[in-house]
Amino acid sequence: MMSAIAGSRDNNIAKTFPAELDQLYNMLRFVKENAFAFGVNSDDAIKVELAMEEALVNIITYGYPEDQKGTIEILCAPVKKTGMQILIKDHGIPYNPLANANKLLTNTPSGGQILGGYGIYFILKIMDEVNYHRERDCNCLTLIKYTT
Repeated sequence: MMSAIAGSRDNNIAKTFPAELDQLYNMLRFVKENAFAFGVNSDDAIKVELAMEEALVNIITYGYPEDQKGTIEILCAPVKKTGMQILIKDHGIPYNPLANANKLLTNTPSGGQILGGYGIYFILKIMDEVNYHRERDCNCLTLIKYTT
């Protein structure tokens, strides 16, 4: 299955996975193999893998109601500069992880505070660009890493 990523070259690669934790390794392997194929160096490939793990675990854990099985489509493409972009698409609950990226603490009803939001903060720190949009019934998160 081939799909285009906006602004990418024509040689992008896509694969759909069940949104299940036991598929996480396969998803990460798919992304890492494509990172190397697109010329991403080892250090940056590790950063891409870490960001992807955080994003994917969040989608798998929170993206779908417990009684609903879902899928995650991952599209990888080289970028004009050396590096890659990854589009993660899911049909789960509408959620923009960037909406509250600057709020790292969430107030609880009891007035206490719980930690939250550090995953997207981490992703924003290690990736060069991160974008979100909702398209029809689909969450679309794009991660871009330029090789240094």
